[in-house]
Amino acid sequence: MRTRAKLEQRFARLIEELDALARTAEFDEEDPLRFVRDAAALWERSLKRCTLTAPPKNPTLNNLIDATASDGVDAATRAAMHELRRAANQGKHDPSRLIGSAEARRLIQASTPALGQLDAAGVPELATTAAFGQRRRYLIAVYDHYHTGETEYDVYLVGHAPSRTEFRIPIAVETFSVNFAVKPEPIIKAQLAATGEATFTEREGADFWKALNEDDFVAAWEWEGSHRDLVTAFAPHQWHADVLPGLSRADHVPSVISAAALALVEIARPASWKDVLWKMSTDFGIWRRGTVVEEIARAAVSIVGGTVDRDLYGPRWVAKDDAMAMAAATQRFERDGFVLGIDGQGVVVVGFDLGLRGVSIEVLDASDLERPPDPSPDPP
Repeated sequence: MRTRAKLEQRFARLIEELDALARTAEFDEEDPLRFVRDAAALWERSLKRCTLTAPPKNPTLNNLIDATASDGVDAATRAAMHELRRAANQGKHDPSRLIGSAEARRLIQASTPALGQLDAAGVPELATTAAFGQRRRYLIAVYDHYHTGETEYDVYLVGHAPSRTEFRIPIAVETFSVNFAVKPEPIIKAQLAATGEATFTEREGADFWKALNEDDFVAAWEWEGSHRDLVTAFAPHQWHADVLPGLSRADHVPSVISAAALALVEIARPASWKDVLWKMSTDFGIWRRGTVVEEIARAAVSIVGGTVDRDLYGPRWVAKDDAMAMAAATQRFERDGFVLGIDGQGVVVVGFDLGLRGVSIEVLDASDLERPPDPSPDPP
């Protein structure tokens, strides 16, 4: 996806969110101005990144908009951009300044033709490949399994992490296992800290339900960053031990779909499903013996058209319903509730099924197996 297309999507998303707000029963009178301010800030950040023919010495949004005249933006569109800018400034400084949702929508929408005009004039940044810097907050449950000599890291979205009060738990969106005899954990922690915001809480202070095995649970980490950085922090240390079928990262469907998405974007082209499989194995911690790996590698290439012969962008990790809406039926694959797709702009999307839940494993002690006492007899 080119930067122009990504910016157009971001403005469209602001309008969609504004429309969704307006359809609710009630919203705060200042909310429409919030979207106008966000749109103005997006314009200011975007124009500051552009190589304009006559860049202003003082790069305020007012001066940047005026400078676009030398790069093909017509007077009517510049006037619309200034109207958006003034509304954002007045809404920020004047408490009496209020607008309705329809007016906010009009202001945002009227400014967006400038993107096409700047692109047509040859502003180079709009034609470059768009960067994907999405961030998300994750909870990483850490287990030391001494009987197998491995440390297991199960990754959940923070808003859908296991609860202390639930017997059923969500399926992790990623899982990794490392050989703790090799001691890679300091390297993993350093990588996470370098690429995002990390908090490492040991067992005693962890406010986290020890969902799989209380005896083996050692820590709960919280981390905010991009999903790509998350995978690349752990994947080089993935231990491809010959564990029981179903317990390997290569048997964990969300992890395999995630690796396939990353491989589609990064692999050299042209590429077959075997090339995708190789990339998944070498860079993203998926051992090729996995029971579902070949199926997903084949499916990933199938939705592209049989061969990876064009540039793909992303990936983006979104909710399952969003992924289903973004990718046509012929350009998506679903397995166990998780979706891999290609949208109309060539962006690879991974859909999480946030409602998918599994059954936890608990170790029962003798008291759990005893017959409960009979109820007290009714009084005479």
